[in-house]
Amino acid sequence: MFSKARPHARLTLAALALTAGALTLTGALQASADNLGAFTCTNKSGGVAGAAGTVSDIRTGHHDGYDRLVIEFATSNTMSQYQLTQQATSTFVRDASGQPVTLQGSAGIRAVLRNTDIVDGTPTDLKPALPAIQEVANIGNFERVVSYGVGLAKPECFRVLELSGPTRLVIDVATPAPAATAAATTAPSGTSAAATASAAASQPATPSDLATTGHSAPPANFPMLSIILGLLTVTAGLTIVGLRRFARK
Repeated sequence: MFSKARPHARLTLAALALTAGALTLTGALQASADNLGAFTCTNKSGGVAGAAGTVSDIRTGHHDGYDRLVIEFATSNTMSQYQLTQQATSTFVRDASGQPVTLQGSAGIRAVLRNTDIVDGTPTDLKPALPAIQEVANIGNFERVVSYGVGLAKPECFRVLELSGPTRLVIDVATPAPAATAAATTAPSGTSAAATASAAASQPATPSDLATTGHSAPPANFPMLSIILGLLTVTAGLTIVGLRRFARK
């Protein structure tokens, strides 16, 4: 009797461990996705003085609560020294010609990368027209100093992430809450802003392709992973029920 019970107990414990592991993984991913740092309205700098870099790609994408700009490097995992400076207009001065250039938007961020050059074929002007990021243009590539102008719809706080494998400089610009935006721009005549905001909040968010935009961890709304973890949990539960029925026979 005890010899039959032992395998049953071991399988039950394994199924319980699988369920606990799935729930733990879900919680860990949620914490990792939400722990990206705060948005601040101050200039930022970082990287390693003297480290060399070569920009190989730039790309943008929209996420829940922010727009993302990724500057990817083809070189080692040491980040080149950089400076990010906010400005009240979207007009920038080209380096080294000194000519002004006005990007889409009404405000901007100037990104300067030192001891850096650019791979041929790297995009020089993106116009994604996202809620915050309107345009990103290369405004300087002179004596190993590379500059980008980021045209913003309006002044916004932002945060910076330094990622590796490959090396990426990530700039996240805060965007208005979807519900607030919908209430302000799409409220039909005779409908209260609160009702419109409530309806907008109930709409499911559609995250961008984070593999393309260089996210360091999966976002909180990761439907495929949630489905897989849910199936694992259900499978573990069914296994326990099946084992109990088998033990009664």
